[in-house]
Amino acid sequence: MKWENTYKVFEVSKGPKVIIESLNTYGEDGWECSSMVTVAGQNIVVFLKRKIEEAAPVDKEEAKLSKLWGGSE
Repeated sequence: MKWENTYKVFEVSKGPKVIIESLNTYGEDGWECSSMVTVAGQNIVVFLKRKIEEAAPVDKEEAKLSKLWGGSE
């Protein structure tokens, strides 16, 4: 399983509504909060992650047989 990571910085003075709306938007795209850190009491850094879909491994022998018997080029 692989993960994609990013972060978002929020100003505390803008209030929780801005943070919640932004995180909900990220959540709709599959992001989830992995941690938060307060910086100097003025900013909150939110670290986000989401799964990256990995392609299924290709069975070379099966592909070769399919090509031979399936008639596809």
